[in-house]
Amino acid sequence: MERDTSVRLFGDPAKTIGARAAGRTVLRARTVVAGAALKPLHDAVVVIDDGLVSAVEPAGPEHAVDVDLGDATLVPGLIDAHVHLASDSGPRFGGVPDESRLLLLAISNAQRFLRAGVTTVRDLGSPFAVGSGLRDGIDTGLVIGPRVLAANRVITITGGHGHHMGLECDDIGELRRAVRQLAKDGSDWVKVMASGGFVHARRSEGDAPFFPLFDLTEMRMIVEEAHRFGMRVAAHCQNRDAIAVAFEGGVDTIEHCTFAAKPQAVLDEALVRAIAERGTFVVPTTNNYWLTVGVPWAPKDVALANLRRLYDLGVRLVAGTDAGIPTTTPDLYAEGLRVFAEIGMPLTEVLAAATTLAAEAVGISDVTGSITPGLSADLVALDGDPLTDVDAYNRPRAVVVRGVLVPLGPGWQRAPGRGAGQ
Repeated sequence: MERDTSVRLFGDPAKTIGARAAGRTVLRARTVVAGAALKPLHDAVVVIDDGLVSAVEPAGPEHAVDVDLGDATLVPGLIDAHVHLASDSGPRFGGVPDESRLLLLAISNAQRFLRAGVTTVRDLGSPFAVGSGLRDGIDTGLVIGPRVLAANRVITITGGHGHHMGLECDDIGELRRAVRQLAKDGSDWVKVMASGGFVHARRSEGDAPFFPLFDLTEMRMIVEEAHRFGMRVAAHCQNRDAIAVAFEGGVDTIEHCTFAAKPQAVLDEALVRAIAERGTFVVPTTNNYWLTVGVPWAPKDVALANLRRLYDLGVRLVAGTDAGIPTTTPDLYAEGLRVFAEIGMPLTEVLAAATTLAAEAVGISDVTGSITPGLSADLVALDGDPLTDVDAYNRPRAVVVRGVLVPLGPGWQRAPGRGAGQ
């Protein structure tokens, strides 16, 4: 008998537990990439009970299959560890419209991520408390969306990078108060601008991408205070000294980690080895810029060679796109994974960088990140095999978040290789 490969909506919103689907659903696919080891199982089923994976096993006559995904490859829901949901990816990144419009924009971007197969995002900077507000709306089932980890407003200096969505601090007392304010706002993470950035053509902080904005004493206080209140710390770092301050200060993840310098970025290999030895996660924010128009801190070949060196020296690299900056939109998520493949990262490790390793980096590996009994049923069915073809990430066939199948809608799948400058 021919299999029914059509995708039907399950997880009736009227029958949910918060944001999770209620009841049992059985999915079948030609390949399921299962468990923390990301082991392919052929002709397998995933059994989902009340939004959680309850079994992953070979398909058999005892399984009453609800949705047969045919020849698709079922992998864990993808994770973007660095996004800005309340940004429109337009040329005027940095403006602050009214709060209600920002929330609508964040909802739209979150749902666009779902359609790209991304079931968890870490929002590392938004004005007001938009990130945690959206997180709570999704968690309670008010709107459908990916799991959101929110940093809300960033910590920066007066006029510093991200000040349009930041708490501006210039001494220890102000920094301590800012961390406590973020805890009050319901933040999961603290995002600190350890250096300036490259987004604005005219930067109020001048050459700040090339020097630290905070010293080691200040960074240690930020980290200690954040950890005391149950929050982790992500540090935006463009230059060598900012990376060193963030690393020595004990941040949980280093963002960008470009080693930006004039005229171009140069790695400090001793520092890179120390980062690798400690196991600190690095989110290099690979995205559609890298293989098209290039990045501002180095020519394309140098940037790719530096990223390859981070990988070769054992740094734990995690997928994150910086979506929200100009031209970097949710539907371009797969371009960041293409960059990892471009530097020669094995495709099994590319998948890990977007799933199991990313979940560990953002602190939710006990919730999601692999197709494992007891974890949330966050899954994406791809047309093709991402373990042999990185372009498969551009072809999601079905997306499941907390056991609810997300209607993708026609005509949105994207051809590979399209991005900034094309």
